[in-house]
Amino acid sequence: MNIIFPENLLPRQILSKIILYLEQDNIILLTGARQTGKTSLLYLLIKYLLEEKNIATSQIIYFDLENIYDFNLLENLKDFNKFWQVLNDKGIDLKKRVFVFIDEIQHLTNPSSFLKYLYDHYKPKLKFIITGSSSLEIKKKFTDRLTGRIYRFIIKPLNFKEFLEFKNEGSLKEILSKFNLKYWISTLHPEDEIKRLKPSDKERISELLMDYLIFGGYPAVSLKENPLIRQKDLQEIYSLYIRRDIRDIGEIDDVSGYNNLVSLLCLQIGNLVKEQELSISSGLSRPTVKKYLFLLENTYVLKLLPPFFTNKRTEITKTPKVYFEDAGLRNAAINNFNPLRQRQDSGTILESFVFNQLNAENDFLDRIRFWRSQAKNEVDFVWQENSKEVYPIEVKLNYSLKQPLPSGLKSFINLYRPSKGFIIHIGEFNSLSFKRTKIYLIPAWAI
Repeated sequence: MNIIFPENLLPRQILSKIILYLEQDNIILLTGARQTGKTSLLYLLIKYLLEEKNIATSQIIYFDLENIYDFNLLENLKDFNKFWQVLNDKGIDLKKRVFVFIDEIQHLTNPSSFLKYLYDHYKPKLKFIITGSSSLEIKKKFTDRLTGRIYRFIIKPLNFKEFLEFKNEGSLKEILSKFNLKYWISTLHPEDEIKRLKPSDKERISELLMDYLIFGGYPAVSLKENPLIRQKDLQEIYSLYIRRDIRDIGEIDDVSGYNNLVSLLCLQIGNLVKEQELSISSGLSRPTVKKYLFLLENTYVLKLLPPFFTNKRTEITKTPKVYFEDAGLRNAAINNFNPLRQRQDSGTILESFVFNQLNAENDFLDRIRFWRSQAKNEVDFVWQENSKEVYPIEVKLNYSLKQPLPSGLKSFINLYRPSKGFIIHIGEFNSLSFKRTKIYLIPAWAI
């Protein structure tokens, strides 16, 4: 195995979760948008096997299917049993378990048959760890025959804590490691920890948050300092991934209408997605709008957030809200990299950030909703801890105790009587009470 590892190979939070499944027989699939770090995670897994598990290089093989030689080697296998000969020719020790890493497996014409045959006939001797850039391509080429044979992990852009690591601010990441929504929900006196932070650390964290809100969390972009180069890189990702790759995956004929829809969605962050209105504004038919929304969500560009409801007569029960998976990519799409204080969309950028932080763990996606009544009272997010516990989360750019409590938050509390509620903003920590609900004002970086 001849792999040249990149110099700046930084860990991701999801790595520890993936490692747990290396000992299992099932195929590990890493999927996500282009340039979110799937290949780097393969390298990190290989380094873990070599350095932590003392696996010999003769038991590890890596195929990059964007390399013509590797692609042809696997694509031209008419008899999958001959894969053993491929491994033997590359010096792999076939007497021991072999870890097979395949990057961008969707390039194969029939990856499903390839993986199923080798998995069924040669487990546990062969352990596959693979990547694919689009869930749609994976769905097209992976048949139901692979059901029960794959562990899937979605690789997203860096969350804010990971971003701090990539900015060489490991100590600040360590400070923030204890803070998340679960902390604020479960800790009896959460204010104690945040009051211990030094003003200089909070100031530096806030400064880095302003950077993250504009340039987002694409790993390669985060490692760079020059803002003009970062802008250029993000515009290149937008052009290649959204305008070309996704268009080709979806076999889009009306390129102009598709581009118009993407531009409209960029300006709709945190708003209800009304297909009829988008159809009129983009010049596309409503079924086409629906198709493109599905396409963009399944290629990890945006996420549609469904509403929370218990009373179908008084609450909105169907129309979702839209959020982009990465702030930098969205800002590239509208060509606006101005600082937050110079923007009219600063509130929606912060709201999108909060959603993505809450959504950083794929396991928790079904717990996040928004609430809006027919009377148009609204709460930005509702966290469903369980069937009985729900917590409202309101996002405000700046909020102080001198301001009235947001009307939507008051309405939700009156209706559901939660034990805690949250206002997330750019400012300092504080707290207040309304009825019997304790409301915490949390700095956005502490969520």
